[in-house]
Amino acid sequence: MKKENQNTAANEAKEETVSICLSADGIGPFLEGAINGVVFRIPTGKVVDVPKRIAALIRESRSALEEGADAVSAYRNAGGRRIG
Repeated sequence: MKKENQNTAANEAKEETVSICLSADGIGPFLEGAINGVVFRIPTGKVVDVPKRIAALIRESRSALEEGADAVSAYRNAGGRRIG
């Protein structure tokens, strides 16, 4: 298993990267996670280069969080009653 993680990490190093800057709002000083057993820790509040697939995952996660927040907001604004 350890060798598999090393191979995945080596592939990550070869992958094309993009620059991103994450807001620290509600996250803290770092965004941490793992993909296929490779752990990542991205500092917030500054521009960093990350593999494209990690940037895509972060973008998708943020979109899902925003959609969920919008749905909860509509529910709360309706006085907690079912809408739609």
